[in-house]
Amino acid sequence: MKASNWLDAHPARAVTVAPDASLPEAAALFLEHPEVRDIYVVDEEGRVCGHLGFRRLAGLLLSHLRPTHSRRQLVERVTAGVVREHMDDHVLCMRPDERISEVFHHHMERRVEDIPVVDADRRLLGVIRVADLLRKAIEPAG
Repeated sequence: MKASNWLDAHPARAVTVAPDASLPEAAALFLEHPEVRDIYVVDEEGRVCGHLGFRRLAGLLLSHLRPTHSRRQLVERVTAGVVREHMDDHVLCMRPDERISEVFHHHMERRVEDIPVVDADRRLLGVIRVADLLRKAIEPAG
């Protein structure tokens, strides 16, 4: 199945954030959308320029819970930072005309839970959630 067909049949809202948003602002988006595990960083023109995963963000914002002094110093610096300073700018995306089976294994190797679908200009068209693929795979035929 092509990515565009999946997006038509199983629309899922991609959550986005601006590169200059604060880390607490990004965390609020995760809390507002508990089904989301990946937030995409988009520029003013809607192009994907980065990715911030739930586990990474939680680790940054909750590092003060670790007992070492250097971590406490780190959290003071981190919480004052912005998304662009902590995002992964190597986002593996797929095009609408690609088959999901052709790129799925690359995403699983990187341990991401969403597969962003972008147009030729890297504008975010939608997201394919691995959980939705799994749900579809175990659905009884009928």
